Amino acid sequence: MDQWSLQIRKKGVQSSHAFPRVLRIWYKTNPIGGSVRWTKDQDGGCCVYTMGSPINNRALFPCQEPPVAMSTWRALVKAPCEYMVLMSGENQAAPVPDETGFLQWDYYVTMPMPTSTFTIAVGKWQEAKSLPHNHEEGKSEEPCAKSDRRNFEYPGSWPENQSCKNLSKHYKEEDEKKFCAHVDYPCRFMLKASIAQVVIPHRVLTPSCHLHKAESTLLPLLPFCLAAAHSVLGIHPFSRLDVLIVPPGFSSLGMASPHIIFLSQSVLEGNKILCGTRLCHEIAHSWFGLAIGARDWTEEWISEGFATYLEDVFWAKIHQSQMGTTENEQQKQLKALLRWRRLKDELENSEEELQVLRPNKDTTGEVSESGASIVKHALNPGKAFMQVHYLKGYFLLMFLADKVGEDEFLSFFRLFVRRFHGQLILSQDFLQMFLDTFPALKSQGLTLESVYSDWLDTPGIPKWLGEASSTWSHSPPVTQVTREVVKWKHHSGGTRKGTKRKRAGPKVNFKELNPWQLVLLLEYLLEETELSVYCLSLLQATYKLRNQDAEVKHRWCELVVKHKYTAAYKDVEHFLIHDQAMGVYLYGELMLQEDGQQQALARHCLSAIKDDMDQSARKIVEEMIL
Repeated sequence: MDQWSLQIRKKGVQSSHAFPRVLRIWYKTNPIGGSVRWTKDQDGGCCVYTMGSPINNRALFPCQEPPVAMSTWRALVKAPCEYMVLMSGENQAAPVPDETGFLQWDYYVTMPMPTSTFTIAVGKWQEAKSLPHNHEEGKSEEPCAKSDRRNFEYPGSWPENQSCKNLSKHYKEEDEKKFCAHVDYPCRFMLKASIAQVVIPHRVLTPSCHLHKAESTLLPLLPFCLAAAHSVLGIHPFSRLDVLIVPPGFSSLGMASPHIIFLSQSVLEGNKILCGTRLCHEIAHSWFGLAIGARDWTEEWISEGFATYLEDVFWAKIHQSQMGTTENEQQKQLKALLRWRRLKDELENSEEELQVLRPNKDTTGEVSESGASIVKHALNPGKAFMQVHYLKGYFLLMFLADKVGEDEFLSFFRLFVRRFHGQLILSQDFLQMFLDTFPALKSQGLTLESVYSDWLDTPGIPKWLGEASSTWSHSPPVTQVTREVVKWKHHSGGTRKGTKRKRAGPKVNFKELNPWQLVLLLEYLLEETELSVYCLSLLQATYKLRNQDAEVKHRWCELVVKHKYTAAYKDVEHFLIHDQAMGVYLYGELMLQEDGQQQALARHCLSAIKDDMDQSARKIVEEMIL
């Protein structure tokens, strides 16, 4: 046994074929293992959950971790009667009392999966229930609210995409002949009942303090997100879904595992848009990331790029009854611009090696004779907080969709899922099938080699992306924001620096903006050298920034820090403590200002939460502060 592995050998055995097929291992874990988080929930109760990371799920049980080492599993878990055990199992386990007075939970899966997808969460979770139809939350203007008040009905305008008929006849015929190409297991894609199951059975679990928000925000959105995903990609790969609000020390807005999704408490705040889009993102992982996984750990874009692209598609599907096609497309362009700005920032402030989506290039997917594989940058704590694989992968898919049209592209997605579900893939599997399905693209110069060269094997920004971003910058939702920015700049300029009173002048009418537009507005204002105290105060009051979602509040906190707006330092403190999934680099901004009050605020927040922080996040923050 060494630091990273348990190596088992048998004397006289020279090949894998002669090695015993079954091993029984007695073991116990150490609570300091990185993938097992022993912590407190938001009610102050004890809980534990896992982050099935590729490099440390071995802290939970002895396992072979390369993705190709897939297996089924079964687990019996004992816990005190007041606790609920959730796992990434396909059955919804019913607890059974045992002779010790504990409850025993029995979970299993029949679909072979990589061990990194195994997940457990034990705590005093409460199940969210649908609110009464006359509840005040039913008056919400958010999409889904009307349907939630009465019997749930899915919009009739969500037919399955029919443009598959225009795809390559060769692939259609082959698809019908060879429906499942994976190893043998009870596959849902072969069950007629699964085809018609638009919404799979689902639950929402949470600490009791978030029960009301989960019931009014999260639970009503979930069936819509599931239905939208089904309308785009077809059969749900997994038979049920639990969604759990995890403790505040969770380092991401969400994480998907088979049959279970972990969500940060940050998604429950403000408008339902962040909650809905994050749900869509994690649900997309059921297809891309879980049912279809990357054969090489370094090709994260296969999971994250696809989920980022599909979250917009699913969310637009949910909104198409409220917004027309044109408005939906404009909102997608607004989000594309926001992501473009984020990607540019990351590329300017990261090592080139971390910007490459296929770092192993021609050796991608190769393993040694022993079955070992190397994960580049796996121990770099900052990599977990980078978005390059999400964003660059998302833009690659936008580029491909632009070549053939979105409807055709999504029909191809559906066909790809039917062929490759239950399998591990490399980038070339997806790209080669895409090019074979749309052979006319070759005459336009699009080849496997050109995609590798422009998008996957090199750092920096592909030419297409730079050109497309100028189009997004002139979409109507963006131009509306730029007009509002002019008003705010003029408003700030009419106020003496450091004062709260505005000089006499005409009243300014500011337009209402949606959350994505607010994020862009605040990003534009962050580029200003000075903003007056009065302007910042009015900005908060006009848009009620403290009540907005976590994405908006994050940009607001950046403004507060940059302009040393002391009246809102409590907003920064609240964000760092309650929105830990997003606050890591805000610590750095507090320290860079070289302002004693701001640095004291950063140290105070770290001291308050460090014992419950994610290990990687804590390490990064401590390097910034100490």
